Order: sequence, then structure tokens, then C-alpha cells
Amino acid sequence: MSDSRLRIGTAPVNWNNFDLTDWRDPVPFPRILDEMRRAGYTATEWDASFGDDVDTLNARREERGIAFIAAYRWIDFQDPDAFDRDSAELGPVFRTLTGIGVRHLIVADRMRPERIAIAGAAPADGSASLAPGQLDALVANLHALARRAADAGLALHYHNHVGSYIESPAEVAALAERLDPELVDLCFDTGHYAFGGGDALRFLRDQSHRIGILHLKDVDPAVLAEAREHGWTFHESLRHYIFCPLGEGSAGIDQIVATLVERSFPGWVIVEQDTCRGDATENARANLDTLRGLVTANGGTIA
Repeated sequence: MSDSRLRIGTAPVNWNNFDLTDWRDPVPFPRILDEMRRAGYTATEWDASFGDDVDTLNARREERGIAFIAAYRWIDFQDPDAFDRDSAELGPVFRTLTGIGVRHLIVADRMRPERIAIAGAAPADGSASLAPGQLDALVANLHALARRAADAGLALHYHNHVGSYIESPAEVAALAERLDPELVDLCFDTGHYAFGGGDALRFLRDQSHRIGILHLKDVDPAVLAEAREHGWTFHESLRHYIFCPLGEGSAGIDQIVATLVERSFPGWVIVEQDTCRGDATENARANLDTLRGLVTANGGTIA
């Protein structure tokens, strides 16, 4: 049995999923921090909807005893002009993040309409994937951004995401093997990987050395089967609650947690359920309770 202490956090997407602008009324800042604390969390990712005034952000988090640990950002790594624009916008973001104690920036290549349309069903033959030269260009831009982030005191982590060109197991593997581990590692999302057709447990066991942050998320196999049968887009799948409560789906959450404890995973584990039925705070609390039970059962603790 391990005495591993896992660092657990949450994310704004559990309450506000801006991929679905009409899903439900957003929970405003700083009330969303109150909801996070009510659900039992003391650490969260920062979101642009929180604002960028460092003094206000620090005051509100300190009042509630909550830490900002990371931030998520979409970047267009493929179009040179768009990449330059997105990169230029990061200067003020870097200052905000370092000013509120964040040391981790999570990025993903922007979702594309043609990939959103085939969510979870990217052809295994690679016909809808990036060509090697295109992937090399994406990685070069990712490395360039990682150097800028490092200069600002931020570690960079790449997030695999359904609806993007880094979704399927083959695509994630092709990216991972090109990454300079001294510059950037993965924010591995178990739910997106399972949605994209992968075995998240196997990837974790084989590639844990490449993972700096983990987004812990489960997938409803019945909804996934329907999505593939009916050709639902990523957004349609979200509306049907493709991501289910932890431990109720097919991502292998129990064994994933056992592996995290066994290997004393040093990075942050961010609990996510991007959309949910019922009250978001109660769902977030239930997911944390499930995680805590699995950690304890495997001889670990939550830091």
C-alpha cells in the first residue's frame, strides 16, 4: 500500500462550460469560488471570466482559502497569423497568472469545425489527421510558446482534446513523441482520451513520465455509442452528457486512481465533469467524494 498524497483541484468548467453558451446561466465570479469551496475544493484553475485584476483576484481567493493553480487557454498553433495573434495576447495573461500564484499554463490547439463534426470517430488510418509536416509545425510553435512561458515562470502543458487534431490515440502519441520534455509535457485528459477511442489507463501506465497535470474525467459508454451511431458532433455529445460522474463510465477511473496513488503522481489532479445533470456543485462534491474514497482504498491521501 502506498502513502501517496495526491494534489486535487477543480476547474471552472464544472460550473461554466463556455463551449455551450446556452447550456445554463453561468455562475459569476466570485460566487463560483464559494461553490467550489462548498463542494470541498481548495484549489482551482483560473478562468478569464474571473477577470484580470490581480489585487481583486488575490483578495477573493484569500477570503475563501482557495488557491489558483493553473489556467487553460486555446491557442491556434497551426495558422501562423493566428498563432502570432494568440501569442501576443498572452503577455497580460502571463502577468495576471504569476500575480495570483499560478505556475501552470494548460494549452490546446483550437477546435476545428471539421474535427468537431467527427468527435470520437477520427479515422484510424490518419486520413483526417495532420500530416507529419503540419504536426512538426504545431510542435515548433508549441515549443516557442513554452520558452516564453518559462521566461514568465510558467510550466506549459499540452491538453489532448476531442474536436481538435490531437484527439485520437495515434494523434496524441505522435505529438507526445515530438515534445521536448525539457520544455512542455502533457495535461492528460482521461475523458477526452477515452472519448477519442483510447485506453486512458494504458496511456497513463505507459506514459506517466510525460504527464505533468491530469484532468480526471469519465465517459458514459452508452452516450458514446449513441454519438458514434448518430454521428453527433462534440457539442451534441456534450448536450447528451457524454462525460458522466467519476466511476460510472468506461474510462477506468478506479484503476487510474490506483495507478496515480501507486506511482505517487506528483502533479495536480483536476476533477472535471464538463456538463452534468442537476446541480453542478452537488455533482462536483460527489465526484470529489468518489475520488477520495478511491484514493483511501488504495492507501493514499489527498493533500
